[in-house]
Amino acid sequence: MTLPGRRTTPPPAEDLTTPARRDTSPAADPQPPGPHRHPATLPVPRAVALLLALGAVGFMLALSPRQPAPPRSAEPALAEAYPGAVAQDTPGTLADGSAYTPVYFLSATGSVGTALSPGGADVRLLLRDRGVERELRRMPKDTAAEFAGFTSDGTIVAWVELSSDADGAGRSGVWTARLDGGAPRLVTEDTGLVMLFDKQGDLVLHDGQLSWMADVGKPGVSAIYTVPVAGGRPVVREMTGGYAISAWPWLVSEPVADAGSIELTNPQTAERVLVGVQSGELMSCSAVWCRSLIIGSTEASTVIELLRPDGSERVRTVTGAVSSAIADVAVLDRFEVYTRSTQGLTTTRVMLYDLKTRTLSLVTANAGRIACRGGVLWWSTGDNETLTWHAIDLRELP
Repeated sequence: MTLPGRRTTPPPAEDLTTPARRDTSPAADPQPPGPHRHPATLPVPRAVALLLALGAVGFMLALSPRQPAPPRSAEPALAEAYPGAVAQDTPGTLADGSAYTPVYFLSATGSVGTALSPGGADVRLLLRDRGVERELRRMPKDTAAEFAGFTSDGTIVAWVELSSDADGAGRSGVWTARLDGGAPRLVTEDTGLVMLFDKQGDLVLHDGQLSWMADVGKPGVSAIYTVPVAGGRPVVREMTGGYAISAWPWLVSEPVADAGSIELTNPQTAERVLVGVQSGELMSCSAVWCRSLIIGSTEASTVIELLRPDGSERVRTVTGAVSSAIADVAVLDRFEVYTRSTQGLTTTRVMLYDLKTRTLSLVTANAGRIACRGGVLWWSTGDNETLTWHAIDLRELP
């Protein structure tokens, strides 16, 4: 598995066991910073590709100014459901005029993101909060530089750095930086073939350590890599099967469509939970909740339900021309993020379902790119000079 790419169909069968490569020579068409397939990561299996194609992660079209106004939503606006909740705006350009793409929000105003250097030769990683900009890293664009797997504990931010050699061989490393200043630190380059799922658990901070999943070149085997934040040699624990990290130390197997089961396992306690999947159902799970998605006979008859891994507390959250906006299930064990399309319009409506109150509210009627990490939900509107990023810190909602 890897970050969602620009491919919208599942890879061919032979691609499931061979790390993806792309031409990274200077003559190749440049790719902008952001999520895409990288030679240091694994390709997405079919079930996850289906999930992402249904709208879990990716780019969505922004509202054209020539489109008619969207119809009034049946759901209350976010500010009505949560008085005082206001999205904070981040301009889509830096002080030097470069386009800025946030890849992780630390708060509703503070973010980590990427931008090309003014000359376009380098990809920069920056920490940004309101008008303050701090460059963390800079890599040549022709190395296919990519930054992913961001996580933070409020004191440091950590990430996975990916690049390619001149011959196209992938390189990777885990880095950290203190939020209050100082130079970034390379924790380790001994990462294995990093497995990125575009989920919160791609890189996990816990107990003064960092953990991630990697492929070790053995069929049917994945591995947990764990290293102290201070650095050192990673401890590698091999696992039979394919897993992603959910809420540490819980692991979850790949999403399953149509039939079979999803496995939740805690390698520290040997606990194991199997979640059955019904025919016609696409299921994905966290350690606390599972999301069931059933596509009906028409595009407007999708049904999404949430349930506990043991099958209890099943609740229908949304129906219609809807999809999940993100791969993670039940952010903060409380919120689901959905999109709804409207026939005849190119608007993307973003909705928030609250498992605490069992209510649905409208975040925005016009979103471009949508993402959620670390309890912060963000989306874009406009493009080029009008590009703006909007963020809501879900941790602050009552």
